[in-house]
Amino acid sequence: MAPSRADDDIVFTLSDDDDDNYSINLSDLELPAKRKRQPADRNGSTKKRQKVAQAAASESDQEEKEEEDAVRDENIDSDFEFEAGTANGFVEDDQDFDGWATAHSLSSAKKGVSIEDIIARRARRKAAHEETKLSIDEQSDESGSAANGSITFDDDELTSGDEETAKRQAFFAVEDPAESIKKAHSFQPFALSRPILRALGSLSFVTPTPIQARTIPVALQGLDVVGSAVTGSGKTAAFLLPILERLLYRPRKVPTTRVAILMPTRELAVQCHNVAIALAKFTDITFAILVGGFSLREQEAVLKKRPDVVIATPGRFIDHMRNSPSFTVENIEILVLDEADRMLETGFEDELDEILKTIPKGRQTMLFSATMTDSVDKLVRVGMNKPVRLSVDANKATTTGLVQEFVRLRPGREEMRLPTLCLLCQDVFVDRAIVFFRQKKDAHRVRILFGLLGLKAGELHGSMTQGQRIQAVDAFRDGQYTHLLATDLASRGLDIKNVQSVINYEAPQTHEIYVHRVGRTARAGRSGRSCTIAAEPDRKVVKAAVKSARQTGAKIAPRTLDAKAVDVMHGKIEALLPEIDEILAEEKEEKQLAQAEQELTKSENLVKHESEIMSRPKRTWFETEKEKQEAKRKAVMELNGVKVKMQKKKLSNKDKKRLDAKRERKEGKADGLSKRALVKKRDAFSKSKKVKKRAKGKRH
Repeated sequence: MAPSRADDDIVFTLSDDDDDNYSINLSDLELPAKRKRQPADRNGSTKKRQKVAQAAASESDQEEKEEEDAVRDENIDSDFEFEAGTANGFVEDDQDFDGWATAHSLSSAKKGVSIEDIIARRARRKAAHEETKLSIDEQSDESGSAANGSITFDDDELTSGDEETAKRQAFFAVEDPAESIKKAHSFQPFALSRPILRALGSLSFVTPTPIQARTIPVALQGLDVVGSAVTGSGKTAAFLLPILERLLYRPRKVPTTRVAILMPTRELAVQCHNVAIALAKFTDITFAILVGGFSLREQEAVLKKRPDVVIATPGRFIDHMRNSPSFTVENIEILVLDEADRMLETGFEDELDEILKTIPKGRQTMLFSATMTDSVDKLVRVGMNKPVRLSVDANKATTTGLVQEFVRLRPGREEMRLPTLCLLCQDVFVDRAIVFFRQKKDAHRVRILFGLLGLKAGELHGSMTQGQRIQAVDAFRDGQYTHLLATDLASRGLDIKNVQSVINYEAPQTHEIYVHRVGRTARAGRSGRSCTIAAEPDRKVVKAAVKSARQTGAKIAPRTLDAKAVDVMHGKIEALLPEIDEILAEEKEEKQLAQAEQELTKSENLVKHESEIMSRPKRTWFETEKEKQEAKRKAVMELNGVKVKMQKKKLSNKDKKRLDAKRERKEGKADGLSKRALVKKRDAFSKSKKVKKRAKGKRH
């Protein structure tokens, strides 16, 4: 995989310096102006065109905008293995992938460099080299628990943010109190159609969750909804079930796309698509998934059939909206934003605005997230009409089955963060653990270190291709990897069965991200553990987590490690640093070689199929490259708590004249003058000014 074409994390991190990719084919953007296609012979023209298109498709490998990044399936038991089959005429190959749809177009993805192969090669060379030398005794380190001090973060008061109370009362519709809503023991009281009830029964869905019981009746009425509930509480089914019920009564004469579901990451969209197919397998409702990493042409072919529901990421949705003639959004009746708090952040601001100003204004809008924002100013942007606020459990609360542990790094021992992590993964959290990092480079280096230490670990971040991401999660799910090293790309929605623990290498930037991270375990009523390695810079987020846990009755426990064992691990890591650098250099060389081969194949295809490639229309985007980079910079600054300062733009003389003319027109309208009278007034003023200047010159 070429380093210059790396994907972005869905949550911007401190090291996000890769180029943005907005689902636009490079070969389409860099082509010269269109040439007129020469008329082909009638005999055999169709076959020839098909061969040319198939051959030219091999050079159009593209990587898309990461969106953020995460796999989400909060509505169903993650032990259930979907059998989507060929429902609704869409072929799926994801029977063996828990909660994910392994699309058949992954064959077009770039093949990345394998760290396992590099480490194995080096190990074989090292073993062969050491056969002629004396064997070196291996160091054996026994882990123990010693009183290294317990966590002493004080429980300070957090701001409650009650300044917008009046705004909220005016913005949200009045809803019935929670006490008046009876707990539903089945889906029968919601008057759902028999095909949907049959699908629920086949999936062993018997009792609706609280968020489903409160959302389904409101959404069936066509009202706007702002819903929030803890992770793993079934929010996806809460909006999918009323959507499917309403689509059963749609007009069928002319097929058209009526529902758009937007997700911040491609993995989350893939999983939502899989859940939707399972819930609609006894209906004739059709679906399309528009995400990066998959073939544009295959998605365009699906859009020609006008699917009822489109599940997409914002970047690819806009790409098809602007460049696919068969995709129209004029008839969209329902818009859903999953992980809405992430979608309303600065990173998606421009894309979301572009979508909202294009789709119809009279739609039904539903927003869902585990950490929903209360800012009315952000919700107003979405264009909601008196939405109903549905909140189940305390906002930003973790599940009660989660035990939250904290390992404190004393002042002066902050450099022991990595040895502490290695010791925890070797002796405590030895299996089914997800380790979260802020930066992609940290996750990658620790992945190499774990391989040298003998730990079977995989990585998941935005610099990986779509095929590599799916392979990593698949291997972790099947037990080939004991640890999954991920960035915040995987913090939202990743639902793998029997995840026992979540480790935070460092506390995230905000408490909201912390809630989503630790929500990868203890899902759907299960138990789990989280462990956060906390130093002094992490104090603010740890305080918020401790206070939230105490308010909800969650368990909090300090964890201590033997200082001597940590020091021994630190020495072992220091000895491995030169080898880590050598592996990184070898990996870089292999990436450059793969990139050169890809460029050569691209050039050969360009020469061989020049006429076909030149005839393709150029794909467009609503932003320039400079504007995209500026939006990315603002998103990174906002995530890391830095106030974004608006840079003053220096006006040119042309812009100044335009602004002066605009101001004069406004003044003229205020005086009741027409445009012609305003011009005469301006000319008379300038003429009198010149006369005064001449008279003044004659006096002197």
